[in-house]
Amino acid sequence: MKSSRLPKKALLEIVNKSLIERLVERLMLRFSADQIVICTSTNPQDIVLEKVATKLGIRFFAGSELDVMGRFIAASKKNNVSTIARVTGDNPLTDPLQLQEMLNFHCKNNGEYTFTSCLPSGTKAEIIDISALKRIHSEVSDPNSSEYMTYMLNRPDKLRVLEYVIQDASLRRPELSLTVDTPKDISLMREIYKQFHPDEPMLGDIIKWLDENPSKKIIINPSPVQNVHIDGIDCTFQEDKF
Repeated sequence: MKSSRLPKKALLEIVNKSLIERLVERLMLRFSADQIVICTSTNPQDIVLEKVATKLGIRFFAGSELDVMGRFIAASKKNNVSTIARVTGDNPLTDPLQLQEMLNFHCKNNGEYTFTSCLPSGTKAEIIDISALKRIHSEVSDPNSSEYMTYMLNRPDKLRVLEYVIQDASLRRPELSLTVDTPKDISLMREIYKQFHPDEPMLGDIIKWLDENPSKKIIINPSPVQNVHIDGIDCTFQEDKF
């Protein structure tokens, strides 16, 4: 809700529904309402999301604004879960099928942190084992730095990190951006939903449509690898959006 580039983007309209509603309904293609939690902060700007959760019949949790790891740990305790799939709220085209496949892969291979890098930006997710999250959280001297949670978890030296490789080669398009950060992004999202309305747009169909309409594409270049030192933990990462 506090985005400086696109304020209150979770509530922006996409073909008669808010962005966050579009995301939740998309996840419901594979997951039941009681498996989905809007996990946000106690910042007064974010509490409006509780009304969205109530409307959609899903769960809601508000925790620390700065200690993101602690927020997820508290939410998992309240909802009695040991593994979570993290989806960011500005990605209404998160692919629920690939998310389900990632969860299966994570559980089958006893992962602690599972990610994928080959899907378009804005359609990915990450799978996190709560016991592993607690372990890393306990090593962080300043919990308020845990907004960098992804980078702290993608640590093969500390966790069983797995990368899920998408089986469908046509979906391996990491150069495409389908996230919502800017006015241009939300315009593209509205156009995509209008194109496929009233059906829920599937990722393969979206990619095909973009290839047929190249002027609509938003292309991203991989960010340079950065070496940083976050709260006592050395991390090497590329800035990326799910």
